[in-house]
Amino acid sequence: MRTSHLVALATLTALGACTGHITGGGDDGPPEIIDGVPCDDERPVARQLRLLTRREYQNTIRDLLGVDVDTSTIPVEPRPQGFDNTAAAMVVTSRHLDAFIALAEDAVERALTTRRAELVPCDAAAADCPRRFVESIGVRALRRPLDAEEVAAFTGAFAGRSFDDGVRVALGAMLVSPSFLYRWEIGLTVGQQARLTPYEVASSLSYLFWGSLPDQALFDAARDGKLATAEERMAQARRMLADPRARDQIADFVGQWLRTDGITASKDASIYPGFTDAVRVAMTEEERRFITEVVFEKNGTFRDLFVSDHVIVNDTLADFYGVSRPGTGGGFAPVSVTPESGRGGLLGLGSVLASHAHSNESSPIKRGVFVRRRLLCQDLPDPPPSLDTTPPGLDPTLTTRERFAAHTADPACSGCHQYIDSVGFGLEGFDGAGARRTVENGRSVDLSGEVLGLEDLGDDTRTPFHDGPGLAALIAESEAAQECLPLQYFRYARGIEVTSDDACAVHNLQLTFTESDLSIQDLLVAIVGQPSFAVRN
Repeated sequence: MRTSHLVALATLTALGACTGHITGGGDDGPPEIIDGVPCDDERPVARQLRLLTRREYQNTIRDLLGVDVDTSTIPVEPRPQGFDNTAAAMVVTSRHLDAFIALAEDAVERALTTRRAELVPCDAAAADCPRRFVESIGVRALRRPLDAEEVAAFTGAFAGRSFDDGVRVALGAMLVSPSFLYRWEIGLTVGQQARLTPYEVASSLSYLFWGSLPDQALFDAARDGKLATAEERMAQARRMLADPRARDQIADFVGQWLRTDGITASKDASIYPGFTDAVRVAMTEEERRFITEVVFEKNGTFRDLFVSDHVIVNDTLADFYGVSRPGTGGGFAPVSVTPESGRGGLLGLGSVLASHAHSNESSPIKRGVFVRRRLLCQDLPDPPPSLDTTPPGLDPTLTTRERFAAHTADPACSGCHQYIDSVGFGLEGFDGAGARRTVENGRSVDLSGEVLGLEDLGDDTRTPFHDGPGLAALIAESEAAQECLPLQYFRYARGIEVTSDDACAVHNLQLTFTESDLSIQDLLVAIVGQPSFAVRN
């Protein structure tokens, strides 16, 4: 591994109106790290309360009460650095409170109606049943044992009420408690730092790998003090990755990493009539199945994400892609593709290509920025407000490449766009909806390009490629890209905006990833074995 650049941690500055060269480093940059040597200054992140995301809330209610809730009334999470679970950005508003109260009341009522026998562990007529109910569901709802005062307070809800009304009040109160709505990472102070409690560690593991509350095995491990060591946490991680819930959770991470949530954006039906809701749904499912295959079924590596000789499609998506799938029966199945198809791997996914495009055209700029920011962790600055960033108008006589090449040749733009456009041109074999094309407006589409500063924006090396698969192959072997994935996962796992204080922890995770021959499962497990995982400042 080369010296960790951690470009995203440095301050990248554009000179003037996006002209001149881009610089990195400075006082806010990461400390110097020696090639291939673990860093012993792995600083813990700050103590924090992490509000459940809408998805985590939905999963937690489902696993706790056995009912599904509609979280669309909860405000959408902000996404600093691309992820929706950043603790510092999650501010509770009155809209949150209104939604949480209404959802709690609805979930409790439906659970009592449909699953009362599973929720109540005793005879309602027994004098100690309220206490037993509070203690049994409380440890799961609050993800820790209740103290005596809490037991007394929740049990008090039964006084003067019928048993079922007591359940409504007590359980409803639990579901709007901060101990339910937040993931606590406060810990107990030991010297200058705080060590997470066993139950906080259990929740950190369960929400990282399942996006939901701990199962009984994790609760038992917390109770028995069996999550204190890296080996114990990593063993639990391996166990949890074998659970089907882990597949959905890793797909959630990948979707946020790649920003493919944009596939929900509308497309101009007059330009892309084939981009139907069925195609949109199929693209999302293709992405999930591809990630599942690489990470779980093949125990694959970083390179397997970018270089693949097949796609996983149903009839709807096969027709949209223009690939033949004889004898596959209509459902999703692997179909071999050739390099000439441009398909195979992340950069050939319709979800990626359609998400990073406009509603009426492809966008080499959006796609180039996507590669730089999300795959290489090279954060080019936003253009200054005074600069006109309106895309060039549609021209039926030119290809998209020709229109954008003329537009961004302007000296006021070229300082930044030299890093972006040529990368995006490599994906011009696909239109704005992700369909394959070799001709646009009667002119052949040129897929060749080059990456300026592939490994570092301060490097003036130009690395050429011939087409989309060629670009994907460069990324697969790029050390910058191989270091970017651990950085992105660190952001997602820790729920923070990464700063230079985190440089050593990120570097050590990157080093472990490299030493594992870029095994993705090993990366997922390694993060819980880090010294800083169970410690907070």
